[in-house]
Amino acid sequence: MREILKIIKHKTTILFKKILEFIKARKKILIWALILLVLLVLCVVFIVNKKPENVSGNLKNLGFTVGYGKTTYSLVYRDGVPDGIYKIDKNNKVKISDDYGYFLNKSGKYIYYIDAVDGNIIKMQKDGKQREVVVESVDTEIMTVAGGYIYYFDNSYFYRIKINGENKKRISNKSLEMYQIVGKYIYYSYMDDGSYSIARMETNGENSQRIATNLGKSFFVNGKYIYYIYRNINENNYELCKININGEKQEVISKINGYLDEETINFYDNSVYYSKKDEEGNTGIYKINLNGNDEKKIVDINLFTTKININKDWIYYPDKDDENNIKMFRIKTDGNGKEEL
Repeated sequence: MREILKIIKHKTTILFKKILEFIKARKKILIWALILLVLLVLCVVFIVNKKPENVSGNLKNLGFTVGYGKTTYSLVYRDGVPDGIYKIDKNNKVKISDDYGYFLNKSGKYIYYIDAVDGNIIKMQKDGKQREVVVESVDTEIMTVAGGYIYYFDNSYFYRIKINGENKKRISNKSLEMYQIVGKYIYYSYMDDGSYSIARMETNGENSQRIATNLGKSFFVNGKYIYYIYRNINENNYELCKININGEKQEVISKINGYLDEETINFYDNSVYYSKKDEEGNTGIYKINLNGNDEKKIVDINLFTTKININKDWIYYPDKDDENNIKMFRIKTDGNGKEEL
């Protein structure tokens, strides 16, 4: 027995030495393999957590701004009328296009938008050069660029087309109110028997399925939940709600008093922004956390209501100045630093 144990120990020692020799001989290869493995894991985490380039809440609010890192591209007004698209970088502001551009999207080195004058979808470099028409005469409704495709409305039908203008396809015959592209799915709201339903389909328009009924038309898919604001006519208020993406466990998070303009609702990160008239008749831009806490007025506005775009920690919105001219303003999401563009 002792001899057998000696043999086993001897063979184990030899095997262990061979393993060490193998590791030493291939040390560099193993180090590079480990580095590549770490990079692969980081890439997967980045892809999973990467936010869509184009914010659905902004696009629902006419999409008059889009952010590129620290730079924002925005429609700017002069003397109460649209003056064109400007590049805004810190305190610098440069006009790059005379177009009356809405539904601004970014993809690669290009900006896509709808020219509200002629209804064409335009593709333009970030410096304003190489402007070209991708699709002619579309509806001036929500247009989104995602995954190499442009999603848009034409004669009230929902289409997609490649960013090079090829392979146009109608992907829904429903009258969509709002939509959000999340991964391989398009979530959308539509009027269904007198109330709003939320459904989803694949980005090619196939396998459409209804998630739930009697919800709000403005919504936000965030992780495993869909957040939305529902108008409770019986109690004469609004409710911030959430429901699982499978349509289960509907929950009222918080009640919101006052007259809220549902057309201005913009979900962004962990908050929802909206224009609201309070009980005293004063109108302002408000925000509330998705957990239902800390409703706060950001700024008073002179218009009856306004559209709201958010890029990083800035809110962009049109409003009247002291001379009753429409101008574009921005203010920090904490209510500080208001300025005219």
